[in-house]
Amino acid sequence: MTSYIFDNAAVRETEQRFSSLESLYDPLTTRHLVATGLGPGWRCWEIGGGSGSIGLWLSDRIGPQGHVLMTDIDPRFLAEKGRSNLEVRRHDVGLDLLPEPAFDLIHTRLVLIHVPQREAAIPRLVTALT
Repeated sequence: MTSYIFDNAAVRETEQRFSSLESLYDPLTTRHLVATGLGPGWRCWEIGGGSGSIGLWLSDRIGPQGHVLMTDIDPRFLAEKGRSNLEVRRHDVGLDLLPEPAFDLIHTRLVLIHVPQREAAIPRLVTALT
C-alpha cells in the first residue's frame, strides 16, 4: 500500500486522471520545453511520466539521434510505443540511484510534491544535467 494520495490501483480512474492532467497541462508544458531550444539529439529524462504524453512528445522532438528516458514509480501506464529513442523504467526519484548518462533536459511535473525526499532529490537532479 502506498501513501500516495492518488494511488494508481484503480486503473480506469488513473487513466482518466492522467488524461485530464494532460489536457490541462501539456500545451503549457510543451511551450516551455520548446523555449529551452530542445532539438535533435538531446538526451532527456521525463520523471513521473504518467501515461507518457510528454515523453512521447519529447521523443518526436529529439528524433532518432536523441534519447528519452521516461521513469515512474509505477510505469505500467507508460509505453515505449515501439520507439527506438524512448526507454521506460521503474524509478523512485527520491530513493533510487540516478540513471546514467547525464541529460540535456530533465522534466518533471506534479511529481516532487509527492516525494518525501524532494529537498535531497533536487540537487541530485542538477548533477545529472550536462
